[in-house]
Amino acid sequence: MACNIKRITAVDSKIDSIFSELSFLRTEYPEFYSWFYDKVVPGLSNGTREVFIAQTTLSFGKVNGVLILKNTNFEKKICTLYVDKESRMNGFGQKFMNIAFNELNTDKPLITVSDNRLNDFDRLLNKFNFESVDALPNYYANNHTEFTFNGHLYLPESVIYA
Repeated sequence: MACNIKRITAVDSKIDSIFSELSFLRTEYPEFYSWFYDKVVPGLSNGTREVFIAQTTLSFGKVNGVLILKNTNFEKKICTLYVDKESRMNGFGQKFMNIAFNELNTDKPLITVSDNRLNDFDRLLNKFNFESVDALPNYYANNHTEFTFNGHLYLPESVIYA
């Protein structure tokens, strides 16, 4: 399946369709709406965030995958890596990883994965030798553990590190 990957800018009309495609994440990340519109979208303008979308020639405008990166002096992070179910196993995740390594200028970016998504990411994380670092219960959502790879997340005072 041929895949076109496009960098999104702050003024791109696809911003709302990207959020819509990812809106299912609100169940796992309760603050997803405010994170997307208060951090990601402004970050596109100030250079701290980068967004890429994948589309196939047969998708007729549908977003098949999304990559969101945080690129600062202090943090090189893959914030979101999503490929829709119909497009998986076609190399989109690998293409997104290569873009992340290139844009973040590291082959060891930080990534976090919720406990209920570990199986979805297991193959990709192993392929690129991501190293498990922390397991943070209730970090983003109650009753879910967030696993970090290749680095640590900042822990607010309200989170007890176990």
